[in-house]
Amino acid sequence: MTDDPIPDQLRSLARHEGPFTSDEARKILQSALAHASNRTVQRAAEMIAQAEDASFTSDLVKAYWRLKRNPLKKDPGCLAKTAIVKALVQAEHADMELFRDGITYCQIEPHWQGEIDSAAEIRGVCAIGLVHFTPTIEVLNHCAVLLSDLWPEARLGAAQALGALAQIEAAPLLRLKLLTGDSQPEVHGECCSAMLKADREEGLAFVQPFLNSHDADQCVQTALALGEARLPGTFDRLRNAWGLRSELNVRESLLLCIGLLRTTESQEFLLSLIDKRDIRTAADAVKALRLNGPLGDLRERTEAAVEVTESDTLMSAFREEWLS
Repeated sequence: MTDDPIPDQLRSLARHEGPFTSDEARKILQSALAHASNRTVQRAAEMIAQAEDASFTSDLVKAYWRLKRNPLKKDPGCLAKTAIVKALVQAEHADMELFRDGITYCQIEPHWQGEIDSAAEIRGVCAIGLVHFTPTIEVLNHCAVLLSDLWPEARLGAAQALGALAQIEAAPLLRLKLLTGDSQPEVHGECCSAMLKADREEGLAFVQPFLNSHDADQCVQTALALGEARLPGTFDRLRNAWGLRSELNVRESLLLCIGLLRTTESQEFLLSLIDKRDIRTAADAVKALRLNGPLGDLRERTEAAVEVTESDTLMSAFREEWLS
């Protein structure tokens, strides 16, 4: 009996950039999606998603429904089905039957700590898949259920879906979730991001108090959402929060979030922190400035500020961030 050639062909194909236009490449991927091994199916779906190739959607859909039959045997861990729905979302495929199936799908499996629902991420990803092709009220209803899901992967996907929706109708649901809280900081952060997209006028003021949270992770996740949103007025809020925190790792993270703003005032503030009297803060500022990218003369100004300190530690930090 000969060895199965498909996994080896898939690995060889992975060394080439997509899209996969040749007949040979397409046959390999189609065979991989129909393969008995869920890991082979997973890898093929990941490659298709990475290549942003929308021409395999019918093969992906067929593989999803095949794996739904006897799923514990055919796709333990939901590895393949998760990769498939991600690829379909990436391709902006409007298969509402599949996404409506996946958004309520559960797959309970034995785990060393008891049991685990391996389909939690599928539910979250399918919420994102529904955003642009179903009525807003349907998305909101599904996300309301998922935001209270037992598994954080589902809650995270719901928050990301509401962010992708970016409509004011999502704001009350996000306010409620943020006020009731979540055990996972990443879910809180995604809810903050979604809130800033759904309600640009009042969202900033609503999420600001979470910067003062006693929970360091919640503070940092809020700051990250603010830094990525880059809304007017964000700099003062992040700078004030940085000044009030004493934890070194939180202060470093807040400076990085300030760096994400990429504004003149944020750059000037970070440059002002490069001072030999506080090497730790100065090094954090150098890292944060790097997030601006090579904009204009910022690299030269950062290097000049470091040279003034005559600190070998800071110069090493500069070289590591800007020259490596």
